[in-house]
Parts: sequence; C-alpha cells; structure tokens
Amino acid sequence: MRRRLAFLSILLATLVVVSPTQGGVRALAHSRKQAEVNVLGLVAKRWKALRGTGLVNPRTHLLADNTEAVCSGRGASRGKRFQRFVCVVRPHVHHGRQGLWLRYRALAKGRCKVTIVVFRRT
Repeated sequence: MRRRLAFLSILLATLVVVSPTQGGVRALAHSRKQAEVNVLGLVAKRWKALRGTGLVNPRTHLLADNTEAVCSGRGASRGKRFQRFVCVVRPHVHHGRQGLWLRYRALAKGRCKVTIVVFRRT
C-alpha cells in the first residue's frame, strides 16, 4: 500500500511539473491578428526587395496607403491560434488573387519566419 502511495505521489508530482512546460508549446501559436501585423511590419522593413510590387511607396519607403494583409491559418488549430499561416499582402483595391503571397510560421518568443511564395500582378 505504501509503495503504491509513493508511486502515485511521484507520478502526480511529475504531472504538476510537466504541465507548465506545455504552456510554452502553446506560445508557438500566433493569432491571425498577430500574424497580419507581423507580416505588414516585415514588408515595410524589406522595402528594397519589394520595390517593384507597388506595395511600398518608392519615395518614402513606407507601405502604400490602404495596404492590407490577410492571413488564414493552416494545420491544427489551438483555439483561435495557429502555428502556420498563408498570408497575402495586397492593395485595398485589387483584382482576384493579386498580391504578395507568403508562408508564415510562428516561432518561440513572438518571432516568426516568413517565406515569399509568389507575387501575382493580376
């Protein structure tokens, strides 16, 4: 009986210790809003590479007026959060699938990795 009680208490102690570390895994998921803000910030920082796209004002090196980012989560959701997104950055008035298409992956500590997929003009 004492052996089982000791084993049970050790098991419960490890569960209590393991539970907070699983919260760190949830931190890898970002909300859609956070992904969209991160993508717009990244596009603004990389204005030299995106000069010809029309998303960045060549004179001021800022995002053009009414530029929008729309992200949709991919894979398993964690509530309203996802680890991966597909995002499109485009002017407010656009045609069809026009815009800069990106892959977004959430990393630890609020960071992200963004890869350009394609730029569609029309």
